[in-house]
Amino acid sequence: MRFLIAFVALIGYASASAILAPLVYGANAGDVQAAAIDATVAAQDTVRAIGEGQARAAEAVVQHNTEAVRQVAETNRNLHENAYWGNLAASQNYVAAAQSQVAAIDGAAAAVRAAHAGAPIVGAYGISPYGIAAPYTAYGAYGLGLHAW
Repeated sequence: MRFLIAFVALIGYASASAILAPLVYGANAGDVQAAAIDATVAAQDTVRAIGEGQARAAEAVVQHNTEAVRQVAETNRNLHENAYWGNLAASQNYVAAAQSQVAAIDGAAAAVRAAHAGAPIVGAYGISPYGIAAPYTAYGAYGLGLHAW
């Protein structure tokens, strides 16, 4: 039993000395230096993590802005392309209508020339009712002053 009491006393003294020793004898210089290094490394890691987070945020903003600019450019290109092809189609329709109108006028002029001339048109000259070649008269090659191009 004395052994058990001595053992408990020894364990108690050892644990109390480990807890009370820094208070009684002061801090160990090596432990203080290690704690300071640990705190410095932890602070540097925190600052590095904050910097990396800011860099990632800035990169995300740049990517978002780049995508927005790309979408605006694509929309503008589509608008201009649609306007171009729409105008081209309208121009082609206008030309087709003008060509149809000219063809109708040419047909009417040919009928008038044939009715007045009584003879076929020869080359670039029309034949007037009087049998005279008349290149640029009302009965000439362009018939009644109408021109088809």
